[in-house]
Amino acid sequence: MKRIILPLIVLLSGCAINKVALVSYVVASHETITEFIQSLPPELTFGIVVYDLNEGQLLYEYNGHKLFTPASTLKLITAATALAKLGTDYKFKTYFFKNGDDIYIKGTGDPLLLSKDVELAAREIKWYGIDSLRHIFVDESYFDTIRKGKGWMWDEGPHPFNPNISALNVNYDLIEVIIKPSDVGNPPRVRLEPPTNFIVICNNAVTIDSGETTIEVDRVYEQTVNKLIIKGELPQSYGELRVYRTVDEPALYVGYLLKENLERMGVKVCGSVVYGVTPAEVETLWVHYSPCLSKIVFELNKWSSNFIAEHLLKAIGAELKGVPGTADKGLTVVEEFLEEVGINDYPHKIVDGSGLSRYNLISPYELVQLLIYIYHQFSYLYEFVASLPIGGIDGTLRNRFESTPYVVRAKTGTMAGVSGLAGYTITENGHLLAFAMMTQGYTMPVKEVRTYQDSLLQIIRRIY
Repeated sequence: MKRIILPLIVLLSGCAINKVALVSYVVASHETITEFIQSLPPELTFGIVVYDLNEGQLLYEYNGHKLFTPASTLKLITAATALAKLGTDYKFKTYFFKNGDDIYIKGTGDPLLLSKDVELAAREIKWYGIDSLRHIFVDESYFDTIRKGKGWMWDEGPHPFNPNISALNVNYDLIEVIIKPSDVGNPPRVRLEPPTNFIVICNNAVTIDSGETTIEVDRVYEQTVNKLIIKGELPQSYGELRVYRTVDEPALYVGYLLKENLERMGVKVCGSVVYGVTPAEVETLWVHYSPCLSKIVFELNKWSSNFIAEHLLKAIGAELKGVPGTADKGLTVVEEFLEEVGINDYPHKIVDGSGLSRYNLISPYELVQLLIYIYHQFSYLYEFVASLPIGGIDGTLRNRFESTPYVVRAKTGTMAGVSGLAGYTITENGHLLAFAMMTQGYTMPVKEVRTYQDSLLQIIRRIY
């Protein structure tokens, strides 16, 4: 690399810089990057596009128009569509209505509703002077009832990255399982956060004197009941094990949390928690407003939340194409937005909002075109860029680019055999670049692939 660049520095360092020197520099830079890519293990399929936003020109591409599985880099499209179509100040609403002796909870897809918000609603209902209720109805009709995205793996299990989608959801559709050792030979102690009877605990684990922990936590849905099955061994010296699992029937979960909070406050609930559609004539007791969309998109991209992405997709569909919100309606809005961006005519396939599906296909070129377009959208550019993980600092890039923090803001994308990185970086010469690099088809550890990506981006930052 030095053999290529040093003569060029001498060539370019005079008072007059001629066109031959500039052309030579560009060619040498291209050759440096291409040589690096071609030196990678042959099992890697690699694509990259780099664009100089200051100069308004394409700097480099390699397999730029090849279609790749985007994984979570697809969230860039979902986030941009939401900001563009809903506005940075958009807020979700969760309604608590009264109809006779019944309470109705109606959700509109708030992905950041927490159990503490449900507790606050219970306090407001109690403050309203209500001492007894019959049924609590949960209304998730703002969305359809399809819980998963197209092409999601059927055997992924109840893990946090594989959430259930509902217009009424709480705590990211998660329950926290806290496990502590007890006396040797006895089951470990288990508690749930938040505490709830909506989840049944089947504790088949045992506390052992010493050794390695083999604790497994599975969640199954049997006969309308969420069951947590805990098995394995936990050494007595082990501190505290915290595990998160998804919950089936998330709207009912919200209703049960409200019921249990009301009962702790002295409100008698005589009936059950059941599904229902809110009647036309109801009395509004309380409305919970989510944080604004800019904050939601921040959470989406910093931590690559599949849960938030899919709820945004259906919310876009509901707001612009009518209730109930569906993935297909949301994807129609996405395609209309991509037409505005100018890439709708390029080959691609998008089937969900998070990138969890392997049916998705998109090229590095299209992602870079999106990033270029956003760079010129003053109304949401800063909110979008602020949502991206910062290299060496936070989010999914907190452990990458640690030697040069703050110079990369980008979205990661990872699944088995797939790794991508797309966003913005600044060169050592002060030029702002939009880039997308996508890799697939490998069996090596993803850490090695990320090392290649990070090294290449540092080379690009030095030579442009």
